[in-house]
This record gives sequence, C-alpha cells and structure tokens, in this order.
Amino acid sequence: MSDRSGGDAANAAPGGNSRAAARLVQLRLAASFLTILPLAPVAPADPGEVAASFGWFPLVGFAIGGVLCVADWGFGHFCAPAPRAVLTAALLATITGGLHLDGVADTADAIGAGRDRARALEILRDSRIGSFGAIALVLVIGLKIAALAGSAGAPRYAALYMAPGLGRWAMVAIAQGLEYLRADGAGATLLAGDRRRNLRVATATAIVALIPLVALHALRACAVAAVITIALRALYRRWLGGVTGDLIGAAGELVETAVLLAIAR
Repeated sequence: MSDRSGGDAANAAPGGNSRAAARLVQLRLAASFLTILPLAPVAPADPGEVAASFGWFPLVGFAIGGVLCVADWGFGHFCAPAPRAVLTAALLATITGGLHLDGVADTADAIGAGRDRARALEILRDSRIGSFGAIALVLVIGLKIAALAGSAGAPRYAALYMAPGLGRWAMVAIAQGLEYLRADGAGATLLAGDRRRNLRVATATAIVALIPLVALHALRACAVAAVITIALRALYRRWLGGVTGDLIGAAGELVETAVLLAIAR
C-alpha cells in the first residue's frame, strides 16, 4: 500500500509541475503577443501552447492596466491633467507597440472599400495607412486622451485598469465561432486551438479581475464591452464572413476606448 501510494504521489507531482510550466509558457506567449516586453520563451513554442495562450490575453490586459494605474499616479505628481492624459495614452501605445492601433487603421481603410469583399481583404493585408485609417487613429487616440483628461479619482484608475483587460477579452470573444480568413500568420496559429476553452479561460479571468471593482462601475464596463463585441461580431460576419488579426485587434482597441469613455469621468 505505502509503495503504491508513494508511486502515485511521485507520478502526480510531475504532472502538476508540467501543467504549471505549460501555463507559464502560455502566459509568456500571451505577453509577448500583446506587449513589447521580451518575454517569449527561448525555445520554439508548440503550436498547441500558442493557441492556448489566446485565452490568457485578458490577464495580460489587466496587468497592463495595473502598470498604467501606477504610471498615471506618478504622472499626476508633476503634470497638469491634459499632459498627464497624453502621457498615459502614449504609455499604453508604447507598451503594446501600437499593434492593435495598426489594426484600427487597416480596418477603417478596409471599411472604405464598402461591400467589395476581395478589395477589403486585400487592404487588410496592406501595411500602408490610407485616409480612413489615419482619421480612425486620430479619433481613437483623441477619444482616449479626452476621456482621461476629464476624469479623476477612483473612477479614473478603475477605467485604466479595466479598459485594457476588457479590450483583450473582446479579442478572444469576437473570434469565437467566426472563420479566420487567412491561412497563415500568427492569428492562424492563435485561433487553431479550442476557442471555447480560450473564451472560458478569458471570461473567468475577467470575472475574477473585476470582482474588487463591482462598486466602481465594473458592471457598466462589462456591459459596454459586451454590447460592442456583439455588434462588431455581427458586422464582421455580415461584411466579410469571418475575422482577421487586424479585425480582432481593432475590436480590442474599440472596446478599450469605449470603456474609458463610459467609466472615466
């Protein structure tokens, strides 16, 4: 009996360590996708781990939100409200490498193609920014700065914390059940896994992260994020019949901006 129990315990420990190590790899992959921080594993990642990392996007988003809160508090000690808002918005763009802002620009340019699906997909593959994209970038960044410039106190920090996390949750949610419209690229690998599992992980993470903020308009933030995600999902399905990485990134940026506008006051 004792030998058998000891063997079971010995077999269980490596399995637990293996699962913990796998989650750590997934978190590092998620952070490397969403930030400029050099956190990607040195060894080539297994495609399954890359796909599973998608579910941890909200956790990285809320971590970004925590960094923004600390930095914004520091900016407040030597900046007037307007420059403080600009610095905080600039820090957010810097941490993320502007990756999803690029998605906003490409999506806006593609919308300019109207119902020409082939032309829209071609524009989404093009790295150049057109007039619609430039206008969209100015609007998104300007709205973020305006929301922050007009806010103060606990709601401001709550918004800074919630917006990046809910924006990344929207990225996971909007991909659920929609066809990925490219055969290659990082997005194809991310969406090759169990999307329902990723959505469950993302939603559970968001719920846990938002529990402390129920009294600070967390429910309003969740409602805003859900409504915009559902609307964009319907638009993408009707317009192109699926999603690309740019469309997913644009959804995250739009939800992030809407949460800042709705909560920061």
